[in-house]
Amino acid sequence: MKRILALVLALTMTLACATAFAQASGDPIKIGLTTVLTGDRSLEGEYATNVVEIVTEEINSAGGVLGRPIEIVIEDAQGTDVGAVTAWKKLAADDDIVAIISSDSSNDNLAVADLAKEAQILTTGQGSSPTLRDTCNENPWMFQLRACDVTLCEALIAYAVEELGYQTFAIIHETESSSVDQAGLFTSALAKYGIEPELTLGFATGTKDLTAQLVQIQAANVDAVIGAAFSDQAALLLQQMRMIGMEDMPVLGSNGFTDVVTIRLAGDACEGVMAATHWAPSTTNPKGAALQAKYKELFGEDCGKSAAQVYDHILVICEAIERAGTTDRAAVRDAMNTIDSFEGAMTTYDCTTNGDCGRGGLLVVVQNGEAVVLDEIISEK
Repeated sequence: MKRILALVLALTMTLACATAFAQASGDPIKIGLTTVLTGDRSLEGEYATNVVEIVTEEINSAGGVLGRPIEIVIEDAQGTDVGAVTAWKKLAADDDIVAIISSDSSNDNLAVADLAKEAQILTTGQGSSPTLRDTCNENPWMFQLRACDVTLCEALIAYAVEELGYQTFAIIHETESSSVDQAGLFTSALAKYGIEPELTLGFATGTKDLTAQLVQIQAANVDAVIGAAFSDQAALLLQQMRMIGMEDMPVLGSNGFTDVVTIRLAGDACEGVMAATHWAPSTTNPKGAALQAKYKELFGEDCGKSAAQVYDHILVICEAIERAGTTDRAAVRDAMNTIDSFEGAMTTYDCTTNGDCGRGGLLVVVQNGEAVVLDEIISEK
């Protein structure tokens, strides 16, 4: 009897799996993705492209979306505003593309915001600046899926002052918009403790020699340096700090400072760096832990933030399409605003407002080449 029951169960499961797989048929549902495939930030595109393979297989093997397979169409944003706009326009011109995931930069997302409204195609931004949040809240076609930097920057400063006892700081930041915003948020967070930075220095994107800025910081003799920059520039900053004898200087960074990409580029120079970030491979989020395990199994390394973000963006967009029951762009856009408690790999998503959809982040420190979670950050809506 037990053997018969086992055979029946096995047959049932086989038929269920076969049915689910068979349901994903017909013309694919296309979702666009702009990511950096060439240039200084090309590692972002490497992680994003890898995770597309994972999420596409997961969704399509489970029956697809509306019974159809999904297809992610990727264009190179080249790490510039112009490249991001060109890539986005190419995707938006394809009537079969239902929605577009814009690249991992608030600058790039802001550059396409008006275009998304004009073309009336749902666009999700991977940036986290308050400027992008406010833009999305005024634009029905643009969504910011990450938690806004306000919450993360305040959490990092609170830890530095209250837990570590730091009282004097220097801020150094890239001069693109998201890093400028983050530098401002760090300054505002310090002001709540009656602290003003000893100095605040900027550097243009693509700068290769930061010696002049670092010498000024070194002379200021502060308790800690606060940095705001993309991963490639963050890695360069950390390496050059160590080269001029600032090995023991504590560094608090924006979300890019402890990403897998930064650690990969900076090596030992990243050791001990702290950040408030949206993702770490050591996350305790069950869906995130599963993604990390699968990514490492397939690609032999930890899952980067750009991969986790793209993974979640695709899941959220697919959820909106399912709720809409159609691939009509306006219907999918409307369905996005009904999502209020969707569990992703990085966090929970509440898209009832277009900006600040992500509900949390992580406080992390780099130890032995890995970002270790110190605490979870919860962002109230």
